[in-house]
Amino acid sequence: MRVSKKVWMPACLVPLLLSACGAGHGPTKEDAVKATEQFFTQQGQQATLQRSWRLEVKDAGGLKLDCEARPNGDQECRATGAVDAQGFIGGQATTPEAKEMRLNLQMRFRPAGEGWEVFEVTDQGTAAG
Repeated sequence: MRVSKKVWMPACLVPLLLSACGAGHGPTKEDAVKATEQFFTQQGQQATLQRSWRLEVKDAGGLKLDCEARPNGDQECRATGAVDAQGFIGGQATTPEAKEMRLNLQMRFRPAGEGWEVFEVTDQGTAAG
């Protein structure tokens, strides 16, 4: 009887542990910050016609990320809340200090190696001041 317990216990625990390790892993706030910087850098470059224009998030403490898994493995996320960000042209800040942005973005991520890659961002009313 003792031998059979030793055999079935590991056989039952291994699948349980493996499923727990992979469950619920989704994009992080860091992924959302990168996506936000990438999206607004592209928007800024188009608006200013300056290829060196970029946006840098200085403080993402108020960022909220709510994600929902899609059947194909993608994650659809809503990024809301306030972040402090600053624009730069040619390495020079466009304002003396970072300004608050109140985000309202819809983001779609797909798995990429160990992390996530954003492939779509839609601005649904971000306010900057």
